[in-house]
Amino acid sequence: MNKKKIPYNQKEENPIIIYGEVKPSKIHGLGLFAKKYIPQGTIWWHARPQDVIIVTKDQFLNLDNSIKNEATKAYIEILLTYSYYERELDALIFCVDNSRYVNHSYDANSGASEDENGFIAVAQQDIELGEEITEDYAKYTLCSWLKKYKKYFDPCCW
Repeated sequence: MNKKKIPYNQKEENPIIIYGEVKPSKIHGLGLFAKKYIPQGTIWWHARPQDVIIVTKDQFLNLDNSIKNEATKAYIEILLTYSYYERELDALIFCVDNSRYVNHSYDANSGASEDENGFIAVAQQDIELGEEITEDYAKYTLCSWLKKYKKYFDPCCW
């Protein structure tokens, strides 16, 4: 993994605790919804070390090249479903907090910070109480070593 310092949230609480709650989604399965008004520009998610698991390229490829039983296949599917690729680290970021329920929309109301810190999500417009928080997955960086798993990262394939 790239030796870059990870820009974790150093505070005791992740802002997602204040701003988000999981509910059934009209978009897909479960979604993350604003439990209070979120003004444009507000950081509503800033990962702490306990909020994510970083899976390096070597770790994932080792798992992918191993013999797979049903549990291993299910683990890979869960990992790919709830992870995103972080270019600066050349790694998958598996969200273990409720941010994993952010669904895709081409008309998203949330996204990366201006500095493209992959450990922060910012309201790109005002998000009303009860509104689903969405991101445009098409804006995520695609991972070259996950090409055979493109369906997990390409919203046009759903």
